[in-house]
Amino acid sequence: MPDQILIRNNSHSAWNQLRKAMTLFAMLMIVGTIHLNIAWAASYVDIGNGTVQDQKSGLIWQQADSYHELKKGMNWYEALEYVDSKNSEKFAGFDDWRLPTLAELKSLYDPSRPIKSKDNERIGLPNAFKNGGSYYLWTNTERGLDNAWYFGLGFKEDYFNLKEMGDLDQGVKMVRGKPVDK
Repeated sequence: MPDQILIRNNSHSAWNQLRKAMTLFAMLMIVGTIHLNIAWAASYVDIGNGTVQDQKSGLIWQQADSYHELKKGMNWYEALEYVDSKNSEKFAGFDDWRLPTLAELKSLYDPSRPIKSKDNERIGLPNAFKNGGSYYLWTNTERGLDNAWYFGLGFKEDYFNLKEMGDLDQGVKMVRGKPVDK
């Protein structure tokens, strides 16, 4: 009988140690996840002049997009004119704004983000950006002579369209800094 009690106490002790270890592991996972989410979210900082800086890449983004200002979509040629106009105005004190690369727009995307488009659809932008913008944004990435790529923020969609078409209310979110292609 004492041998049975000793075996029960040893197995009970091993079970308690396992439970403690699993609890500690779960707590570390939760704390680590929270820390990573905060660190990731903090990589996009509202500079306060209508721009957002990506602390990881160094890129500076237009906080709103063209739809906030113009209340309409545009074709690719109009997107280039919009950027030229903002450069001549020295938006946020700079004249080197450009259309982003497809890779740069993809880097902004996170499906868990709460920012919504003008049509109240989730568009996966970090919190530092403004609600109510375009779902589709033009890139500087051309496909042949007649087409250019645009990016859908809702489901990380990349498409190309004729440059003179703006049939999906495509907008512009300008960026400045050394282009990121991958």
